[in-house]
Amino acid sequence: MTASTGFLQIYDLRLTTLAPLFIGDGRTILKKSYLYHGRTNEVSLFDEQKFFDLIYRKNLVDQYEAFMLGRMDNLFTFLTKDCHLTEADWKFAVRATFDAGAALDSRHTLTDLHCFIRNGAGRLYVPGSSVKGALRTVLLQQMMSGEGPHNRLDPPARGEKFGTIPEKRYLHTLKLNRRRPEDMINSVMRGLLVSDSGPLPDEAVVLADKWDCQVDGTLKKVPVCRESIRPGTEIHFTLTLDQSILQGSITGESLMQAIDGFDEYYWDTYLRRFAEPAEEAKVFYENCLFLGGGAGFFSKSLVYPYLGEERGLRQATEIMQNKFRGHHHEQDEAMGISPHTLKYTRYAGKFYPMGMCGVAIR
Repeated sequence: MTASTGFLQIYDLRLTTLAPLFIGDGRTILKKSYLYHGRTNEVSLFDEQKFFDLIYRKNLVDQYEAFMLGRMDNLFTFLTKDCHLTEADWKFAVRATFDAGAALDSRHTLTDLHCFIRNGAGRLYVPGSSVKGALRTVLLQQMMSGEGPHNRLDPPARGEKFGTIPEKRYLHTLKLNRRRPEDMINSVMRGLLVSDSGPLPDEAVVLADKWDCQVDGTLKKVPVCRESIRPGTEIHFTLTLDQSILQGSITGESLMQAIDGFDEYYWDTYLRRFAEPAEEAKVFYENCLFLGGGAGFFSKSLVYPYLGEERGLRQATEIMQNKFRGHHHEQDEAMGISPHTLKYTRYAGKFYPMGMCGVAIR
C-alpha cells in the first residue's frame, strides 16, 4: 500500500500490457488521411491545419481534391509520385509516427484506423473508468459465484426477453437512501476510485489488426485496424479505497483475489473450449484483466456467472443472434459455447488475445 490517510487506503495499481490494448475515442482516421511508409512499416499522422497549409503553399489544392475523390488510397504515393514532395517537405506537419505492426502492408488495400483515446493535449492515456469497469465486473462475478442457486432470481424461459442483470442487488448495499435503493449513494463502488493513467508516449503505439478464432482454432482476418498500446508497456494508476464506505468489504488483497477468481472462471467456462490456434503467443490467464475494445463478450458480460453455464449459454446464444444476424449464432448452443469466436490480434508474428493486461496492486 502506497499510503494510508484515515479511512483512505491509497495504492499504486500497475497494468502491464500482455497483448495490444485498444481503448477508442470514437474517432476514425480515413485511409486516405494518414501516411504509410512501406519501407519502414510506420504510420504518420498529420496535424490537419499544418497539412492543409502545406497543400495550399505548394499549390496542390486541386490535385488533393482529385485524390480524395478518386480511387487511389495511398497518401504516401500521392505525395511522392504525383506531387513530387519529399519527407523534408511534410515533416513539420507530422504530429505522431508509430509502428504499423502486422496490420498494414503496401501490397494490399489500406484500411481506416480506429483511434486510441487522447487527452486535451493530444497525449495517449488510459481512463480510470475503464479499469474501474473491469474491476466492477470481476467483483460482481465473485459475488454471483459465491451465491447459492436458491438465492438467484429465476432467469427467463426460452424465448422470453431477458431483463437487465440486477447488479444493484449486489452493489447497492449501503442503505443510505432507503426510499430509493437505485440511488448511486447506496453503491459500494463509491468507495473505489481509480485515477486516469499518466500520458503515454507515441512510441508505445502499435497498430493492431483483428482476427476471429473459431472453436477448432482456425483464424479468420477481419478488416479492422486499431491504434493500440504495444505489449510490455507499464501503465500506472492511483487506486483509492475509502474504507469509511467499504468497511473492509473491498481491500487491495481481495481485489487481487477477485481478479484471480475471474481469470480461473473465464478459463474453465469459456477459453478451454477453444483449440489453440497456430502461432499463439504463450500467455497465462492469471492476475490479469481484459480491457477495451476487442476484448470480447465474455470478459465484459455477466450472463454466464449470473445464470449458470447451461442457462447462460442459452441466453448468450439469443443475445448473439439478435445482435449479429447472419453470423450463424443459431449454432452456438449446439456447439456448447456462445459466442463461438475468440478475439485475437497479431504482434511480432504471434497471435494474442486482445486487451489482456497483467495487474499488480501495491
